[in-house]
Amino acid sequence: MDDRDVYSKVSELLDDYLKPLGMLRGRGPLRALRELTRGIVFTASVQLSNAVRLWAQSPRQLHRGMERLSGCLADRRWDHREWAAGVLRLAAEAVEDDDLIPIDATELAKPYARRMQYLCTVRDASRVGDPLVPGYWCFGAYHWQPDGACLAPLMLRPYSSHQPDFRSENALFSRWFWTLREATAGRGIWLMDRGGDRPAILSDLLRVQPRWIVRLRDDRGLIGPDGTRQSARTWAEWALQHRPERGRAVTLPVRLPPQDVPQFGTPPPLWLVAPSYTFGDNERWLLLTCGLIDQHKGPRQVRYDYALRWRAEDGKRLLGQIWHVERFLTRSFLALERMLWCVVLAGGFVAALQREQPRLRQELERQVLYHDKPFKLPGYRLARGLQAVTLADRSLSMLNNA
Repeated sequence: MDDRDVYSKVSELLDDYLKPLGMLRGRGPLRALRELTRGIVFTASVQLSNAVRLWAQSPRQLHRGMERLSGCLADRRWDHREWAAGVLRLAAEAVEDDDLIPIDATELAKPYARRMQYLCTVRDASRVGDPLVPGYWCFGAYHWQPDGACLAPLMLRPYSSHQPDFRSENALFSRWFWTLREATAGRGIWLMDRGGDRPAILSDLLRVQPRWIVRLRDDRGLIGPDGTRQSARTWAEWALQHRPERGRAVTLPVRLPPQDVPQFGTPPPLWLVAPSYTFGDNERWLLLTCGLIDQHKGPRQVRYDYALRWRAEDGKRLLGQIWHVERFLTRSFLALERMLWCVVLAGGFVAALQREQPRLRQELERQVLYHDKPFKLPGYRLARGLQAVTLADRSLSMLNNA
């Protein structure tokens, strides 16, 4: 297939993907968001200049296009919440019952920013020594399909402790948990690391999501089968000695102490899963699960699913290494929020290509030099292939920082 045919085919598929959201309009904010989404898909960059280069034919058009996109992204007169809800619903349609949804927070560092709204202090992991710099936090929920090896962002929500309506990180997570639960209708299995072992988070999970896995701290208090309260580590050691091993792990029915974790109504059955093996420094996973043991999965599948929580780390690397999200050049917090929804939209489209267009996917992956090299990040070759086809088909100058 010729490069121009591939570019044209993918453009048509992208238009079809964006049409239900009303983004094919000829003017207004939705047009700007459509152009930015196209830029992310075809240039592997969130920079407005690269998105405008897809159609600008002169320096004047490039300048005016960037000013228009920048103005629309920061336009406070337009309420984007209905459109963002549509983006989330569209991404959540692909979530199946047993798909995994790793949830994790990351930092968006802006070391040289001084005047952007609500700047807080984060760590810049891209620099030696992980220095503290200005930036934002970002709540991320990712969709991982083990059968199809597809990885895509579901939600990317920036936040800062300096926002006017900020009460706490737990309060924000609680609100976004309900939003994610409503969009997915309870489908999928939520995965969280030890950062999710907080009373407020555990309380929300009990109310919101029917199936989840959280890694516990060693000192998390649990009520065992005999009604006594012990630490998670103590109960795990007891279970390893007295409970039968199944799938290289032991399970124990437990409860969360109501005085530690607020609970409403009758809480669902919970299980402590402790693998029979340890990692370096004698470290052992202590997993609290809901809605899985003896219902849908056994301990072997639970520990395997939790191991795939690291796909959240892969998702963050995909955003940073492929789409360069950390190089955002938006001028306001509102523009950053809308830009991240465009990233979710672009990620959902690339995942849809990977699932539904196998022949086109293979054609795109052939565009990448050393395409037989086994990349660990799902979608890496596909995204790079889209960028290669764009450069081959269009008369574009060298993309900036892409």
